[in-house]
Amino acid sequence: MSPAAAGRPRDPAIDAAVLAATLEVLRESGYAGFALETVAARAGTTKASIRRRWPVRQSLVIDALASVVVTPPAPDNGCTRCDLIQSVRLLAEALHDRLPGGVLAPLIAGCAHDADLHRRLIDVLVQPSRQAATIAVQRAVDRGDLLPDADPELLVDLLASTVYQRALFGDAPLDQDTAGPLVDLLLRGVAVDFDRLVWISQQPAHARERH
Repeated sequence: MSPAAAGRPRDPAIDAAVLAATLEVLRESGYAGFALETVAARAGTTKASIRRRWPVRQSLVIDALASVVVTPPAPDNGCTRCDLIQSVRLLAEALHDRLPGGVLAPLIAGCAHDADLHRRLIDVLVQPSRQAATIAVQRAVDRGDLLPDADPELLVDLLASTVYQRALFGDAPLDQDTAGPLVDLLLRGVAVDFDRLVWISQQPAHARERH
């Protein structure tokens, strides 16, 4: 978040009101219709006050989105296929259910000119879910379910690319019916024994530790 003006302490109540109002306006008007004047009126403050806290609107939007994005735990179901499907669904949930629709693509474009803004967007909105999925994939490699030379970060990028493609271009989000085939397509290329992973995923959770 942008530092406060020198000598002027931040008021957490105003910050919270501005972030909540920002989300409301984004959901109602989208990124193109987003106006600081509207946010200020709803938050009970002024446009100048918002500008002192967030000099550029992209920074304000990133902070508002960050307030509703939850850092997920790394899936750990004792089942590689289940973990990867859950990872895909967690990422899809973050992009489709928590973020206002139609905001991500123009926000990415709006941050492209500023390396610091772009880095903050990635750190706040992309890295948490990506890191959780990477841990799950590394765990699968370590227990011998995936080929030993499989690159966890590259595998996560392959899975996430489909999720982001749908989020950025407005396709239907990935659900249980579509996340499974996506994961299976990838696993057929990197699994040591794909049929075994499918069989394990169909077993009760209490029985998976034996396999």
